[in-house]
Amino acid sequence: MAAVTLNQLENFSGIHEWSSGDPNPNPPVIVAGSGPLGTGDNSLRVTSNGGNSAGSRLIVFNETLWTGDYTAAGIFSLGADLRNNGTTTLSMRLAFNGPGGWFVTTAAPVTAFSGWTSQVFDIRPAALVAAGGSDPAATLAAVSELRILHSAAVDYRGAKVSSSFLVDNVRAIPEPSAVMVLCLASGLLSFRKR
Repeated sequence: MAAVTLNQLENFSGIHEWSSGDPNPNPPVIVAGSGPLGTGDNSLRVTSNGGNSAGSRLIVFNETLWTGDYTAAGIFSLGADLRNNGTTTLSMRLAFNGPGGWFVTTAAPVTAFSGWTSQVFDIRPAALVAAGGSDPAATLAAVSELRILHSAAVDYRGAKVSSSFLVDNVRAIPEPSAVMVLCLASGLLSFRKR
């Protein structure tokens, strides 16, 4: 099992073992120059076709680079840049599997044709919602799979929908309050230099 680390960043310079399962007629693909920074900034496109066949759910997962002990690593949030390419608002969630079972984050709405939006998902045990799991702390201490998905309902499988989204800059960050303190400190230093 890989060991996820604080400040780990996925900028999709390659597919890096992100998948949506087999057999999927719409596997996730790297799209060159489609990230928030434009030229030279890649992103990952995730597509689903709805219905009841393979590829019907809007979901992508990783079972290698984003596994391990999030608690010991000091990771309390995951950030991601998301862009909704579809015609309906998406309810984006992260899902985690581990010894304690499946858990998901609260949903973050990303409106249709939204352009890039930056989301921060609180993944502290108290913030996660059970989706078939019983012990969020046990899951976060030994994550075996991370998923990025759309589902208005509490579900780790993703919703059946015909849609598409782009994702970039998935990042492992400390507790949200610590991020706010760092941002405020940075702002104060910037102000003092003027």
